[in-house]
Amino acid sequence: MHIDIYSLRFIIYPIVGSLLGFITNFIAIKLLFRPRKKIFGIQGLLPKRQSEIATRAGNIVNDHLVNSESIRTKINRERLLGAIDRFLDKNDQKLFGIPVSSIAFMKGTIKKIIASLLIDRDGYLKRRVIESFIDEGMVSGIVEQKINSFDIGIIEKLVKKASGPEINFIIFSGAILGFVIGLAEAFIGL
Repeated sequence: MHIDIYSLRFIIYPIVGSLLGFITNFIAIKLLFRPRKKIFGIQGLLPKRQSEIATRAGNIVNDHLVNSESIRTKINRERLLGAIDRFLDKNDQKLFGIPVSSIAFMKGTIKKIIASLLIDRDGYLKRRVIESFIDEGMVSGIVEQKINSFDIGIIEKLVKKASGPEINFIIFSGAILGFVIGLAEAFIGL
């Protein structure tokens, strides 16, 4: 059986294209995280820009995910009353020098007073209350501080864990695309 050298290109070109696509996407993903320290003027995207990424991530979380308003609307009347119950049950608090547990009939009154001071007409924590201890920069500051304190290796693990199989899909899609391009090149060369 004799294989024509021109026919081999229908095997070789797609295989070479597939390998090149796989390798380039694999390297591109690795370059997001590595090298961690600058080598020959090259450093991974995340190690180089960790502080900028932390600031942007903090702003995104604050602007779109978790801010004082979203926290405020999670604290409704029922949740606050339940928290007050748990607090009074777990702590031997005194009211005017008298333990609250010994004047249990006052527990309901205490809950109503606290709720009226903290809850607005819509049944949520009052804006001025939440804003008195959570300012707009607090959430973004926490996110920024956490990301900046992480080792790049931990961030790499978190990104891989969060992205799941999608990173592998990106790598293997490079191989598939390289295969298709190699096959197209083999046909174009006819």
